Amino acid sequence: MAAILAAAGLMVTACSASLGPIAVSRADDPDLTATVLRVVDGDTVDVVDDSRGRLRIRLIGVDSPEVHKPGYGIGCWGPEASEFARSALTGQRVVIVTDPSQDTHDRYGRTLAYVERAGGWDFSVEAARAGAAKSYVYGRRPATLTPQIQAAEAEAQRAQRGLWGPPCYGHTDATPVK
Repeated sequence: MAAILAAAGLMVTACSASLGPIAVSRADDPDLTATVLRVVDGDTVDVVDDSRGRLRIRLIGVDSPEVHKPGYGIGCWGPEASEFARSALTGQRVVIVTDPSQDTHDRYGRTLAYVERAGGWDFSVEAARAGAAKSYVYGRRPATLTPQIQAAEAEAQRAQRGLWGPPCYGHTDATPVK
């Protein structure tokens, strides 16, 4: 993914509130890696970055069904989406790649980024392909990987994979708890 962004002439940075921007250029650069400590849910992970310490990452470009939203029940396919993230990411060495088309942090203070494993395996694209997350565009500002995420989502829809198959058929909204 970093190579795609570099080819497009975009500067990719990873940021921390305490240390400021750090350029990220390649997923295979051993100096720019982190370890996924914990999966919060299907679109949020906790990592420890080798140079910046602990970060909570809200994954760019995807939205997974709710499992922890206060006042709401669990969305259809929420536990399965979280398990997909856990099995794909927990304990893995990753690169945190922010997107210049998006903000650095969300309103909750989470770092907005892609998480990429060795070989350019991007979690956001693969979660959409597995039917573990839907493509998500925040504030009508598509992310750099939105076309790839949407293509992966369309593939999952056609195959009725994950949240696109039974019992959800794409309906994953959590309902308010009374």
